[in-house]
Amino acid sequence: MSAWTPNELDRINAETYFTVGVTLPDGTTPKTVNIWSVPVGDRIFIRSYNGTQGKWYGPALKTGHGRIAAGGVEKNVRFVPVATDDEETNKAVDASYRQKYANSQYAVTMSTEPVRRNTLEVIPED
Repeated sequence: MSAWTPNELDRINAETYFTVGVTLPDGTTPKTVNIWSVPVGDRIFIRSYNGTQGKWYGPALKTGHGRIAAGGVEKNVRFVPVATDDEETNKAVDASYRQKYANSQYAVTMSTEPVRRNTLEVIPED
């Protein structure tokens, strides 16, 4: 399995927004969206505020593939759902949202249900 380099993590995590383009079932990536991303150790996570109603989240669940860009880093990635019962990971992601986006009124919303159940790990592809 591929991993983020320390340099990539630093550059991505220094940015407020993370550009996500999801690969659709037909192989196209028609639209990108800017969302928040958070680090947990050497891993990166994203959450969908709108769940499956969001433009990117449903397709990300369906295909599991896409492309990201942040801090000058551009990568093809896999999107892997985090189980709702994985309390250790979810609590760490919650804390990271509250810390990284502490100045936003949405930091708490992004770290509680129902948004919490829409967590994906973003894993770079080789």
